[in-house]
Amino acid sequence: MDESNYLAPEHLRQLEAWATAWYDEAIKADYIGASYHLDTVTVGRLRDYFKAGLSPAEAAQACFGGKH
Repeated sequence: MDESNYLAPEHLRQLEAWATAWYDEAIKADYIGASYHLDTVTVGRLRDYFKAGLSPAEAAQACFGGKH
């Protein structure tokens, strides 16, 4: 098992809440639509943004801001 990708259960719950807030922020900013589906590259980026301490709004900007 790759320990660098392991999240303790309490951090996993925090990540789930953070990801939901990220999704809401991305929709609110019109970066994505409600039917948006994550790809594996974006999942990896989100995990890294979460670990780096970005807010959901900052992560939405980092993911999509340059594309819009």
